[in-house]
Amino acid sequence: MGLGMRVLRQVLMAGFVGVSVLSAQPSPTAILGDVRVNPSRPIDFHAAAYPDSVYVGEQITYQVAVLLSENARSRLRRNPEFLPPELRGLLAYELGTPRRVPPTAYRGATFEAHVFQRALFPVAPGVLRIPAPQLTYSLPQSASYFSREESFVVRAESATVVVRALPEEDRPPDFSGAVGVLSATTLMDASAARVGDPLVLTVRVEGVGNVKLLPRPVLELSWASVVPGTERVQIDTSGARVRGVKEFDFLVTPTQPGAVVVPVVRYSYFDPYAGAYAWAESRAADITVAAGDPVVAGALEESPMLSLRDWQDEAQDVPVQRLDAWPIYWRVLAMVLWVAAPLLAIAGVWRARRRQRAEAAPVVHVREPVIESDPDSPESTARRVRRAFLKQLATRLHVDGVQIGLRSDLERVLRRHGVSRATTHEALEWLDASAEAGYGAPSSTAVSKATWSQDAATLYARVDQEAVAGGEGSRWMRWKHRRAAARGTVARSRGSRAAIALGAALWTTQPVPVIDAPAPSAPSVAAADVSLLVQEARAAYEGRRYPRATQQWARAVAARPNDVTLLVNWGTAAWAAGDTVSAVVAWQRASRLDPLAADVHERLLLLPPTARSGFADVPMLPLVALVVACTICWLAGWGQLYRALSARVMDASASRSLPSRSLGAGLLLLALAGVSFTWFEARHLSTAELAVVRRPDMLRSAPLSSARPAGGVTTGDMVRMRGQRGEWVEVQHADGRSGWLPNTRIITLNAPLQVDDLSR
Repeated sequence: MGLGMRVLRQVLMAGFVGVSVLSAQPSPTAILGDVRVNPSRPIDFHAAAYPDSVYVGEQITYQVAVLLSENARSRLRRNPEFLPPELRGLLAYELGTPRRVPPTAYRGATFEAHVFQRALFPVAPGVLRIPAPQLTYSLPQSASYFSREESFVVRAESATVVVRALPEEDRPPDFSGAVGVLSATTLMDASAARVGDPLVLTVRVEGVGNVKLLPRPVLELSWASVVPGTERVQIDTSGARVRGVKEFDFLVTPTQPGAVVVPVVRYSYFDPYAGAYAWAESRAADITVAAGDPVVAGALEESPMLSLRDWQDEAQDVPVQRLDAWPIYWRVLAMVLWVAAPLLAIAGVWRARRRQRAEAAPVVHVREPVIESDPDSPESTARRVRRAFLKQLATRLHVDGVQIGLRSDLERVLRRHGVSRATTHEALEWLDASAEAGYGAPSSTAVSKATWSQDAATLYARVDQEAVAGGEGSRWMRWKHRRAAARGTVARSRGSRAAIALGAALWTTQPVPVIDAPAPSAPSVAAADVSLLVQEARAAYEGRRYPRATQQWARAVAARPNDVTLLVNWGTAAWAAGDTVSAVVAWQRASRLDPLAADVHERLLLLPPTARSGFADVPMLPLVALVVACTICWLAGWGQLYRALSARVMDASASRSLPSRSLGAGLLLLALAGVSFTWFEARHLSTAELAVVRRPDMLRSAPLSSARPAGGVTTGDMVRMRGQRGEWVEVQHADGRSGWLPNTRIITLNAPLQVDDLSR
């Protein structure tokens, strides 16, 4: 009784929907009653769109009317040329056949009307403007056959349609963008099957709407593996509404014998005429799956289980192969070594150059015999003492004599070299006095040569004491006066900047972020209970209760998301239970936490190629050992360069520094190449942009369910996320294809573990 009432209700609803759809359809000649005909035109031209407000994916009927007067109809020698409007954001179909309306009086003039229709489907919400179409025709100027023709251009009205977005209220979770009035059926190419023999199951969706853009339904069978197949479309535009049929093929391979059921396929869609969401449901079907080859069936039944890892509660959660698993002090030490090595080498060369210069330029002290004055003339004494004093200052300060010729220049040089204001002032006053005594008018007061020499020696001693030790001057002056001589060393130091930045970035960032999964939606598991969960999971797995084992291992992983052993065992139980998605997530996360684990790589080989190839492949490389080796090469390279440059500074003609310099440059290049390779591989191990397909679907060329398909994806495929727009995610498939998928169809590798969803 209940089944009969349900069937009767579906029939009544289908009839009601059919009546509502037909009542919403405008008359094929509705435009003739809505436009104002211009009786003065020999040929009138009009356009209109029905209705003026629709939902995304709902049909718009666009009508164009050409009205011919009796005079124009008799004079036309060829058909007018119709230039349709440029339609953007619309998909168009020619609808029905043109309608001819016999001559009818319109506002006192008789016209013969020809009405053309198009079905338009908007693909995005917003205000949609349909430009005005254009009609070009020619009429002879007289009734003579040889009369010249005159061309006329007539434009119709433009149309504006408001396209509303599909409502969010009551939207089904599995809604994928189908719009129309639809029904669904399922067909099997056989009523019986065998284990291992593929069948073709066809889901047929038909009804009113743009069936060409209907998305593929979701089909999941617990007793068989499902692979999406081909699609076929038939569109009927002969009626008032576009309708058609779209068939989706699925390749079904049974994996267990017995009587099984093809479940009800529930296809959700939006009915724009009722303004509500609805479902097209197929009927369930029974099918008998016979056992396959006895040898094969026995082998499958007695096939050995994958071994579980032994888990120890005291084991480290994160293996040492992870770069970001190093303690912070080791990472800081490595960064300091990468930065300090070139700085120490450059500082050592700089100190050697300064020592060599200090030895090459002896310090000249002011002594009595050196600045001995002329005993015969006081003016000569002052001049000679003054010149000797300035020359010795220039030698001491490592500047040219021209640079301290003026009073202001000498004051600036003394101050920059650290001489105090008082000493600088006294030196300038003494130079002024000696200049006045030596070059001014003869003075009656004679100053002894001992006085001039003593004052000069005292001032020079004070300047030599207060100036920067070694005569190097300020930091700016040292760089300025040695830039040309140190150009080679500075050029070499520039080459190390990229390496320093690269080494610092390698240890201050996390190229392979730790998978810190937040608390799951289920009650959190305390760390003390992990041992109990592991015991229960192992017992369930050994008893071949794989779903229970999968759930228990997953709860343990939720408590310790970075434990490689728990991840491997979770994936093993999920693979035995037929949960491909959980197996891919668990084994991929485990392999990226511990890329040197050989047993994890053996398990990855069991996955489909789309779950382990391309960017999903995990290299077995000792990244930590590579970083240590690169650091050693970096330190040794800078040590060799320091040795070579120091030897060249001390002995410019020495040729023994060439082998050390070549060896150092080679070690530095090797270190940079090794660090670059390690950084690239570490980025390759990142899980931030990787995801796994949860359900079969079609890639779309745009973030719209009505966009052009770009191929299908199946359960367990690995994809890389490139961007997100609303509920759509742009992904790159492991085989190289790119497109858009709903975010409900994928799960990221580092997503929080939802324990309640494991049974799905």
